[in-house]
Amino acid sequence: MSELSGFMKNFISAERSKLKEMTAREKADYIWEYYKIPIIAAIVILFIIGSIINSVWINPPKKQYLQIVFLNNYVDETYTNSLQDKLEQALMTPDERNTLQVLTTVVLFNTGEPQMDMANTQKFAAMTAIGEIDLLVINRDELGSLVEQGILLPLTNVLPDNLLSKLSDKLMTAADENGMESDYGIKLNKNEVFTEFGFSAEGQCLTIISTTKRLDNTRRAIEFIFN
Repeated sequence: MSELSGFMKNFISAERSKLKEMTAREKADYIWEYYKIPIIAAIVILFIIGSIINSVWINPPKKQYLQIVFLNNYVDETYTNSLQDKLEQALMTPDERNTLQVLTTVVLFNTGEPQMDMANTQKFAAMTAIGEIDLLVINRDELGSLVEQGILLPLTNVLPDNLLSKLSDKLMTAADENGMESDYGIKLNKNEVFTEFGFSAEGQCLTIISTTKRLDNTRRAIEFIFN
């Protein structure tokens, strides 16, 4: 340890002597020539540390309040942004909007590009498995298939009886893999929340993903959407 200390002391003393005899420009050139790798490494490390501090303590990313996925429905980003804003204003307090957000995502399985379709299928499966999705907008023809796969949650598990009664003419029934029937979808045709910004809701229905971790938020969203 003492040898290393002595070496470092002599090294620093020698470097100091060299620098004293140089002009400012020569000092800069010398330091960059011999120490540019440590300097670059230090800058990168400081940048990483700064990014971590910013994302964790100064400007942490907003957490998810609710996520709606449009499955096999191409929806313009302008529409999804408008829908997000509308739901955030309706469902959250000003304080909640500082830390929480509503997300809308479009997932397509029929792009015409096999690799893209496979990637989207895997993305949807992963999002479903970890509970990222809460509400799913699908074509009514796809309801039975998704119910049989166990992807959707019966509405009776989430919605109160008075709301189910109010929506009775919009409810869609399907049978699970055991043949048990229940209400899984709500027709969206003429729904003002979804059509206000230009989405064609005809033939579409709103469903609840079975793995959702935000049942309270999901229920509030449905109550607002169907007033």
